[in-house]
Amino acid sequence: MKTTIKPLWSYDVQKTEQWLTDQAKVGYHLTALHRFKRRFTFEKGNSKDVTYRIGYDKIKPATLSNTMRNDGWEKVTQSGKWYVIANERPQAEVTTSTSRDAIIKRNNFIFYAFMAILFYFTGAALVNVAMISTSYFASNGNVEVVESPLWIITYIGAALATAFYIFMIYSVWKIKKTNKMLSQEGQTTYTPQQTLEKQTLTKVEEKQLKRDGLLIKRFKAGWMYSPDKLENWLEKMAAEGNRLHRVNKLGNTFYFRKGEPHKIKFSADYQNLSNDSYFEIHRQAGWKDEFSSKSSLQKWTIWSKEYGEGEAVPALYSDKTHKLKHAKKIAFSYTMLFMPLVLMYLFIVSINIGVMFQNEEGWTIVNTNTVMFFICIMMFGTFITKSWMYYFRLKRA
Repeated sequence: MKTTIKPLWSYDVQKTEQWLTDQAKVGYHLTALHRFKRRFTFEKGNSKDVTYRIGYDKIKPATLSNTMRNDGWEKVTQSGKWYVIANERPQAEVTTSTSRDAIIKRNNFIFYAFMAILFYFTGAALVNVAMISTSYFASNGNVEVVESPLWIITYIGAALATAFYIFMIYSVWKIKKTNKMLSQEGQTTYTPQQTLEKQTLTKVEEKQLKRDGLLIKRFKAGWMYSPDKLENWLEKMAAEGNRLHRVNKLGNTFYFRKGEPHKIKFSADYQNLSNDSYFEIHRQAGWKDEFSSKSSLQKWTIWSKEYGEGEAVPALYSDKTHKLKHAKKIAFSYTMLFMPLVLMYLFIVSINIGVMFQNEEGWTIVNTNTVMFFICIMMFGTFITKSWMYYFRLKRA
């Protein structure tokens, strides 16, 4: 019997599964998992080819369906919501597996938590830098350093904070990479519909169309805070004969081709988790995906569907409360993301304004910092306000 501790095994369950399979090949078979101690316990035996799968289920204890049991799967161990199953049949003959959705959802929660902490740590660091720079320039560079026997505590705290900051950056990067691999497991790689229909043009062709006045470009930043206004704008453009050709990768530049007026319904949809089945369901219903964001924080997809004169205006979802719930979720998400930064920057500005009135030396770096933080307050405050105005517009409608 042997035990192995792997602190970050849950960050990459596929790699952990392969590691368990490799252990079985050299005669060590998993018998127990302790999620808090991050410890795996193995029992020595004969070398075997075993396929392992790690699952996550809120229902305890997790049970396997008859289909999976008939396919050769057996539960090896469970610790909390985590469980491990194994299959000794040849991997080519195995047709079933565990769902990855629960793990992806858990990883997303950790991802957003770390992203929020990173934003707050960065904001706190900016507060300290602003306060130190304000004090430094307010005193004309006359800073007195007081020796203290407790500096070692400060250095240790700074080192721990730096290490934790680096750990969060690594966690965000690793979880994002893992979720991408898990979402693509057992699925074909998602291909945008415009690519499937071969509607893309080369840069040379686009430039020629621009010169001929047949292709126009419009910049639309921050539309995700008021997606209903974007939908109305796109529908108005289509009614004027400007058909959406493509959206750039950042989602802020829209290209339209001149043509005949069309009645097209657009819908900007926000999803925490969107896989191939999400796109396929809407495609089969006649919707066309014009744009899908690559950001981990904002999963937006712009859908379009053409309809004829006298036909009912299509709706992406038949449930009228679906979009309202998403709008409320979006407003809360952006508020939780930007409000702490707004409050921190307000605190900095309140300190700097007092220093500015006492300073008689003209324009200094304190004034520059104050202007920059004021711009940030206006920008982030606008994002929060727009997202809540979007929610209340839908609620009134």
